[in-house]
Amino acid sequence: MKNDKRRRSNQSDWAAFGLIGQVGLYICLGALLGIAAGLFIDSKFHTSPVATLIGLLLGLAAGIYMVYRLVSSLE
Repeated sequence: MKNDKRRRSNQSDWAAFGLIGQVGLYICLGALLGIAAGLFIDSKFHTSPVATLIGLLLGLAAGIYMVYRLVSSLE
């Protein structure tokens, strides 16, 4: 009985760590992909930081939207 509670608690701890990892991954990957796309566009059109900043903002927005979808699916 006591062992079952410990096992369930341990599983919920790992689930929480997994959720935190997913949130960080979505935000970071969105930002990195946005920066990469912005740098590519900047190199082609010679618009130094403009496309990189726009790509960063769009990537962060996409990452936040994915986190919102993830959290909404938990409820």
